[in-house]
Amino acid sequence: MKKSLRLLAVMASAVICGSAMALFAGCDTNNPEVTITYEFNGKEYQVDYTLSRKGAPQTVQHFIELADAGYYDGTVIHDYQNGIFLYGGAYFYNEDGELEEKDYWTELRNYEKEHGATFTQTVFTDGANMAKYFAEEGEYTVAGVTYNAASEKVPLYTLHGEFSGNGVTANDKTYRHNQKGILAMYYTDKGSDNTSVRTVRSDGGKNNNNEPEQEGDKYRTNCATSIFYTFTGENRTALDEQYAAFGLTKDFAQLQELLTAISEYSADLENVDNDEDPFTDVQTVLANRYDPIDLVRNAKIYAEYNVPVEPITVKSVKVTKY
Repeated sequence: MKKSLRLLAVMASAVICGSAMALFAGCDTNNPEVTITYEFNGKEYQVDYTLSRKGAPQTVQHFIELADAGYYDGTVIHDYQNGIFLYGGAYFYNEDGELEEKDYWTELRNYEKEHGATFTQTVFTDGANMAKYFAEEGEYTVAGVTYNAASEKVPLYTLHGEFSGNGVTANDKTYRHNQKGILAMYYTDKGSDNTSVRTVRSDGGKNNNNEPEQEGDKYRTNCATSIFYTFTGENRTALDEQYAAFGLTKDFAQLQELLTAISEYSADLENVDNDEDPFTDVQTVLANRYDPIDLVRNAKIYAEYNVPVEPITVKSVKVTKY
């Protein structure tokens, strides 16, 4: 989809939804659809997913907005756990063939500046928690609105976590982690960070002034950016408490074609080091590299990924039904 078309799609979505609360009442359909085109070993694999606005309205809107902006195009599966998970949406391979994280916050704000689009905001923090961003730029601009370090409510572009561990129990949980092919939003470990944020909730939660905004929620469970995963395991319903499952493959056989190709490729690899899975190379990377919250970014938390030795590229994510 060309950038102009993506922009029109985002603008159309904004007109339809109007605001976050209008979104929760229901936009085009309860079950939008997307097609993720994966590329592996020279072949493309198209996998269709059905999303659920009833189960996770904010998460669905967030994912659709990123897809319409082309954010996911060209990213890779950076963590492949055979028979369980495919994690993607945050990394790409640079010119040197090295895994590199996208600067989510800078890219989204630049996209707004260049295209006039806006991304739905559901999480906010005090400017005091973002000293680095204000120090470097002097100010922080989101969708044409400029904030300073003294601002008490600065949008974070992150996502309110729509799962029971974050207090969301009112939504109709259409999908759970007992279904193969679940699509879910993921967030990186924030360690012991206890930063408080304000959130706009989809489940009818109200603050003391009876407004649809909560104060005192924790950033660590309201920090999802662009990382998603497809669950290919059998039954891990405990994950429903930690991550928002918002989609499901329409036909798991589509995804199975990719998984079979990976399995066959892996079988041909020489297991020189007697690794359990010769298809992946374990890499330790710095997580939260670009996180806007100073305490999180400076904590230097590392993550261990099972990086595929042959890239699995997310060639595109297209919304086929809104």
